[in-house]
Amino acid sequence: MLWPVNMSVAEIDAADCPDDCRGDGTWLYQDGKVVQRGYSPEELRKKAEAEKVRRLAEAESAIAPLARAVKLKIATDEEIKRLEAWELYSVMVNRVDTSAPDWPDIPR
Repeated sequence: MLWPVNMSVAEIDAADCPDDCRGDGTWLYQDGKVVQRGYSPEELRKKAEAEKVRRLAEAESAIAPLARAVKLKIATDEEIKRLEAWELYSVMVNRVDTSAPDWPDIPR
């Protein structure tokens, strides 16, 4: 069976394929050339929504143990600062407009 299903297959010379071309579905053969796939605004929005979910999960994973340390009154000054940074990051990610995402920097 050929992959991808219901698509055409074309033979090309390796020299005609861009150096950074990968077989990951982000490239296609169009008008006799291998070009990077373009995304519709709706596809870009869905990708941004998935990225938003991923970033919020990452933030919550960082926040939970820091918040516990604060709750138990055993947090160091550094842990308190990190908690505040991650909580701010979480709020800022939550506010990102997925139709035109501008992601905040991840706390370090």
